[in-house]
Amino acid sequence: MQRIITTADLIAAIPGLLGFVPADSIVVVGISDHDLGLQIDMTARHDLAASDAGFAAYLAGVMDTHCTPRAAIVAITSDDETGESVIRMVSDALMRYGIETDHRAVVTRCDQPAPYRDLITGETGLSSDYRDSFASAHRVLDGQPIQQTRDNLRASLATTDEIDTEAIELQPKLAAKAVVSAMVHWPTDVPRELSAQVAAMIGRHVVYRDALLRTAAYDARAAAAVFTELARPLRGADRANVLALAAACHYLGGNGVMVGMIVDHIAEDTELPRFAQLLDQAIRAGIRPEQLADLIPTAESVDELFGGHFPTPEDFA
Repeated sequence: MQRIITTADLIAAIPGLLGFVPADSIVVVGISDHDLGLQIDMTARHDLAASDAGFAAYLAGVMDTHCTPRAAIVAITSDDETGESVIRMVSDALMRYGIETDHRAVVTRCDQPAPYRDLITGETGLSSDYRDSFASAHRVLDGQPIQQTRDNLRASLATTDEIDTEAIELQPKLAAKAVVSAMVHWPTDVPRELSAQVAAMIGRHVVYRDALLRTAAYDARAAAAVFTELARPLRGADRANVLALAAACHYLGGNGVMVGMIVDHIAEDTELPRFAQLLDQAIRAGIRPEQLADLIPTAESVDELFGGHFPTPEDFA
């Protein structure tokens, strides 16, 4: 935490906060005061061209639900007029909820230092390098890369050759062991046959989905990566079910950007599973990841479901 966030540092922090370098975007950063300094509570991004009064009202409502007292608004665009217009619209929507804005800045780009102008103070300057920002350092230390574009981030959801899940004999204990092993040894190769097994388990008995969510208690980010990989050779409802698990793990790991991206990705291909709908509603309602911890089943309940020991990382030490 820090006492003051300058406009230059705020712009530089955006790629680290989002996990990718945005362009032609409106970015809103929610800020609150704590004993040790300022804390960034949430970060939201939207395509600048698609930002309208409805989006601004929705975003303001979410931030109010989060009890966010202050915000910073940054338009990333070479079109000053459009950037200023969208900033004013979002700022007005926030003010209707009593949310003050500390920074309202227009910057041409944030993949490298670039000229910016703060609409509140009239200050102009050059933004800092995002690779040197506190947010980037924090993300890299957590083992999370910063993608150069949103499309690059979305590419992590790309499919591979389809695998059939119909004639699968369920082997839940072996599958659970393989999933946890993949987490412990991540990054590692994930057998396509495991994808079919996990999809069949969830498709036939939804309780297995809840049991597999236990892995989020071990390492939510590694679990999200494994379930994303497992979804690659799957299609339709099978893919949606496994990606919903990945989204839940991302959410519990604090990566809301990927949750929204996965939900959008599923919706383009098939109907959202009920579980994915609940996650989407949770984000829209401003529910924090720690408030969803009760979704993770206890070790005892998972052992009971599997009729024996559900594997833990210690089993592979």
